[in-house]
Amino acid sequence: MRRKRFLFAVLFFVTLSFSAAQSSGSVGITDARSMGMAKTFTTSSFGIYALGRNPANLIYDQSKNVEVVLPFPLLNIGAAVGSNFISIDEYNYFFGQKNKDEDGKTVGRLLTENDKNRLKDLFADGGSVLSDLQILWFALSIKPAELFGTLAFSVSDNFSGNMTFPKGIIDLGLEGNLPNKVYNFSDAKLKMWWLRKYSFSYARNLNLVPALFKNFSIGFSVNMVQGFIYVGLDRINTELKTGEANVITGKGEFLAHAAFSPDFKVRYNFDKAAKNNGGSFSPFPAPAGSGIGFDFGINAKLNEFTSIGFSVTDIGSINWNKNVAQFSTNALVYLDDLTDQAQRDTLVNRLTGKESGKYINSVSTQLATALHFGVGLQLDKMFGSFPGKMLLAADLHQGFNEQPLNSKKPRVSFGIDWSFASWIALRTGLSFGGNDNFNLGAGLGFNFGLLELNFGLPDFHYLLSPNKAKRITLAADSRWKF
Repeated sequence: MRRKRFLFAVLFFVTLSFSAAQSSGSVGITDARSMGMAKTFTTSSFGIYALGRNPANLIYDQSKNVEVVLPFPLLNIGAAVGSNFISIDEYNYFFGQKNKDEDGKTVGRLLTENDKNRLKDLFADGGSVLSDLQILWFALSIKPAELFGTLAFSVSDNFSGNMTFPKGIIDLGLEGNLPNKVYNFSDAKLKMWWLRKYSFSYARNLNLVPALFKNFSIGFSVNMVQGFIYVGLDRINTELKTGEANVITGKGEFLAHAAFSPDFKVRYNFDKAAKNNGGSFSPFPAPAGSGIGFDFGINAKLNEFTSIGFSVTDIGSINWNKNVAQFSTNALVYLDDLTDQAQRDTLVNRLTGKESGKYINSVSTQLATALHFGVGLQLDKMFGSFPGKMLLAADLHQGFNEQPLNSKKPRVSFGIDWSFASWIALRTGLSFGGNDNFNLGAGLGFNFGLLELNFGLPDFHYLLSPNKAKRITLAADSRWKF
């Protein structure tokens, strides 16, 4: 039991250390302004900040004809690390307390039955840990004329990863080898990647059906994607059954793939001939895969103060064709003597696919394709005497796969952006659903004319109660306007 708890803690922190650009999927990191609005953006992201979210908004809210994102004065960055199930208090309770046994050795907490039930409840909706780092290195948008529309180009990186512990592992660790129990691990998940995206975007007002819409804009992006790292558990259907006299039967079945840039010189355990000479770092490593993605969006202004928006982002896939490894197993499991080293080794090999790895030519993975629908209401235009400018927005986000940044669980968000003075804006918002379950956002924006600075915290509620925090998320960016 103590070993299980130690292994769980190690896996937890190892996963947090992974960070598998501007693409946000349905639940991923966005720009600082949207993060302050609890990741609300379909009708409320404008100019360069519309890239990867709703390209139709490129033409809106541009007080200048040129916008530029550079790594200074603030790097355009968003980061998240944490989980959706365990807080700092809970982690410290189950894994942080140290005791001494009868031999004076340091051991962890001995769990009571109530403790075990409480720990199981934490995993009731799945125990996922995640990390997400997104950097927009450069972006440029130009609007030569209103009738022409807006062109944009951007370069961004995304390092994202998520891992879900199967509930069967927790049950097995807490209950031990009880007879006549079935432990299924099919809910385990693991995805991690490093992607770089070169985006070319265009948006224009079409003035469709002027009797219905004051403005009707469309926008699209073509994204050239390079992949440098991919690790994915694509299928798992492993199951163990415990019988009398400590007999364990079942099957081990899973399929996983990995791919790494040739520059990293990663050595797989099955490749005995490969030499690990150490990888070299370069800001432009050779890709392990490549692909093309597309974003499409519309924004329809019903009148001066009401707009509706729709977008589909990251339609496409990546073909990984360099240093691609496949790991798989599909074998029956039988163990009737826990003291037999050969039986234990066979059990581990069949459950983990150890030494089953091999090189394959290629594997294809989907991008984090997601749908976004939103409604926006500009209160200051609705009420002429309103102090400053205030935008209310509501979004529905739906991912179509479980890639990093994405979730098949729908997410609903509500955001407010209030510029009560020309140079400062306050933002807040609420989000429900997705992988995070709940977000309370808060943010600040500073507009100095030539330069704009933004800061956003989509998990602001954890600052109010840090011991209840399950994750840390923040974003900051700057935009130049000419």
